[in-house]
Amino acid sequence: MRIERIELPSSGYGSKVVALTAYVQDNVEAQATRLRPGVVICPGGGYAFCSDLEWEPVALALVARGLQAFVLDYTVLDDAEAAPLLPAPQVDLARALAAVRGRAEEWHVDERGLGLMGFSAGAHLCAGYVGVMRDEALLARAGVSADAARADWQVLCYPVIDLDAGWPPDPAYADRICDGASPLRRAQDLVDERTPRTFLWHTATDETVPVRNAYLYAEALAAHGVDHECHVFHEGRHGLSLATEQSARWDDCVSPHVARWLDLATEWLEDGARG
Repeated sequence: MRIERIELPSSGYGSKVVALTAYVQDNVEAQATRLRPGVVICPGGGYAFCSDLEWEPVALALVARGLQAFVLDYTVLDDAEAAPLLPAPQVDLARALAAVRGRAEEWHVDERGLGLMGFSAGAHLCAGYVGVMRDEALLARAGVSADAARADWQVLCYPVIDLDAGWPPDPAYADRICDGASPLRRAQDLVDERTPRTFLWHTATDETVPVRNAYLYAEALAAHGVDHECHVFHEGRHGLSLATEQSARWDDCVSPHVARWLDLATEWLEDGARG
């Protein structure tokens, strides 16, 4: 396996260096032409940072299940900036997807099976992105084509969907993330028949990001006939990541029941590939 960090161009907001870390499994000789699904992972962190709990542990778990994994260290809030953060992270994501497709042959990635996995605020980034990924102004700012920047599927983990649905609790913080009039404020309103197939999960007792967010998005997916699967586990705190010891910050971050989400998501992805 190869691990490679690639710096991406500045989004035009803040001073953070945006980077994509690739976790790429080499093919064995008997499978020299094998192509694997690829996934760009967007960790959570409240748009203030990118959490390491949803970074390498998740990437390695996905590689073990046959995917090529790429973690996006995207643009986050900068106190020196007066303008809202979004859509700078969406620009980063467009460039990340295009970068993976640009090296798809080298990295043994199936260009038709390149998707997203987002956690918490990173899931808001993903859900918003798929709603605007064909937007000409966004693509022009990113300097990529719609085909190169296409997401074919997405997995949303305890997602923030609507910045006015419980997180963040401070309206002023929400305004720093996204202007109130921006379509990115409410990702559920961006869903249409072209939204890629989606797997999402949440816990009913999440006290940080209310489970209502997942329901809002699932309802929008159903209304537009989008292939989707939604799991709400009866208990569990926010930020569980894999819900195993590999990604646990505290003892109550380990839940064998919730940890089943990754196998369920992998089965869902495989079902879609066969379909």
